[in-house]
Amino acid sequence: MTETALTPTATASAARSDPTVGFRRRAGAIALPLGIGGQLVANAVYATVTMSGLGDTGSGAETLEFYRRYATEMQVASVAAMLGALLLVPGLLAAVRVLRTTKPRLSLWAGGLMLAGYLCYFGVVASNSLTVALAQAHLAAGPALDAAQTMWSSIPLFLVFVVGNIGGTALLGIAVLLSRSAVPRIAGVLILAWPLAHVTGLIVGSEWIEVAGGSLEVIGLCFLTAAALRTPNDEWVRRG
Repeated sequence: MTETALTPTATASAARSDPTVGFRRRAGAIALPLGIGGQLVANAVYATVTMSGLGDTGSGAETLEFYRRYATEMQVASVAAMLGALLLVPGLLAAVRVLRTTKPRLSLWAGGLMLAGYLCYFGVVASNSLTVALAQAHLAAGPALDAAQTMWSSIPLFLVFVVGNIGGTALLGIAVLLSRSAVPRIAGVLILAWPLAHVTGLIVGSEWIEVAGGSLEVIGLCFLTAAALRTPNDEWVRRG
């Protein structure tokens, strides 16, 4: 069995024969910053409601009170986060294609880790609707929530999310920094702002630092979007 090399003529022919190439390229490019934008909206809503001093990181009873008081806001944040996670599926695939010609392995690791992390985050956030329902039903479910936090089955989701959210994003920023493609290095710096701001915000206890880091990340990803939108369809096909 012989392999056929992808020549410029072959890739151009493939691009013309597939009328969806341009749509998939543009849709993935636009979805990339929108996906993180969904996480940014969720973080901003959460930062706003936690300014009251009440949050969901304490006891189960405190968490239920928090979700009871801010049921609408937390549902909006949850939907934004889940939609953002879904948009990152085509968005990260587009980012990997942009960087494939210069940093193929590093960009693949970055995209794969981020994709796995945010898909796990989708599962984590999806449980918020149940917490809201328990809170609005005024059920004494605080001990049950406390127990759920320590169940071994929930640990893998959180671990994969942490690795993808922080480690994967850091690798993506590094891939852009080391890339010799059309993506400016400043984009890598802006993307790296998220893991740095996220860790800093957790240490000092400020959600707004994370909101600032997420805003910078969205700007950085827009450079990748612009690069994808400038790429001809035949070149997009050649990159696989």
